[in-house]
Amino acid sequence: MTESKEITSKKHEFTNEEIIQTHLNHYRYSPQSVKARKYNLNYFFNPIYFGYSGHIFDINKRDLFEYFDYLNNLDTIALETKKMKWTILKSLLEFNMEYYDDFIVIIPKKTIQWKPNHKKAETNRYVIADKKDIEEILYYFKSFKREKYYLIFRIFVETGMRKGELINIDYDGVFPEKRYIDTIGKTGRKIYYISEDLADKLRVYIVRIKNARKYSKALFVTKRNKQYKRYSERTFNLLLKRVLKELGIEKNITCHTFRRSINTHRKLMGCPPEDRKILLFITT
Repeated sequence: MTESKEITSKKHEFTNEEIIQTHLNHYRYSPQSVKARKYNLNYFFNPIYFGYSGHIFDINKRDLFEYFDYLNNLDTIALETKKMKWTILKSLLEFNMEYYDDFIVIIPKKTIQWKPNHKKAETNRYVIADKKDIEEILYYFKSFKREKYYLIFRIFVETGMRKGELINIDYDGVFPEKRYIDTIGKTGRKIYYISEDLADKLRVYIVRIKNARKYSKALFVTKRNKQYKRYSERTFNLLLKRVLKELGIEKNITCHTFRRSINTHRKLMGCPPEDRKILLFITT
């Protein structure tokens, strides 16, 4: 009995928060991945969702079956979202089984099956921002003298850059003379070409922020809790949504729409596929 208590105590030496943080640290090279994992794990642990309240090392097959059934019958999210939440929980458990001693749990595989009908996923994959949409959006920021937001969305429009890549831009990764931006994305280093006009505007902007800001090399920062930090991915689409409403644009344009749109416009201009790939981004 004493030996059993000692084993239990040792297994519970770490709190759930510490165990999850150790797992997240494994992905600290990608702040976006860390944020996504925290959000999705919330569905398992948060009382307003499934609400598992025990210790992570006490999770068993029945808990996992019940969580799968909970996701499977949830009517508020689409199937792909459910699969993502299930996969991220499995990732946490698989990491823990390799990282910690004496933790083993059987993760159901063959005995679970997603039901055929789920909430239809909302998608804007077929939405294209035409030139008029783009001009109105950029003019909105320019006319209200929101220089930082103007530059952010000018970069999105000109390059088709992903949100995480834009967030990761440092001012010493912008090369106005050679007209390109060097940043980091999910798959490594990315280089995007920019126009001469945008390069000139970024040159002036960088000179000003370098003189005024010594705490960070981030090209774009926001003030949160009295501290200046890089933006979150969610911020840009929320801002864009407000602007679309102000302009009366009914299309569901997101930041990723610019990526799809620039390639479509280049295709219509007769730009060959291999050149479109180079212009969209270069991976080195």
